[in-house]
Amino acid sequence: MRQLYKAFKNWLYLPDGNTAELYNLTLFVILALSAIVGVVSFTRTLGIFLALIK
Repeated sequence: MRQLYKAFKNWLYLPDGNTAELYNLTLFVILALSAIVGVVSFTRTLGIFLALIK
């Protein structure tokens, strides 16, 4: 998880330091939860379409 977080910080060029760490972690958690919700929604929608086709 730490490696994923470090890659995320480097990818977005987020600042280092104690003051920015709370902001960085909050952004990381929000984007991770959004990605999970997106994948679940896509999977459910795909399942509905496949059930309709079948």
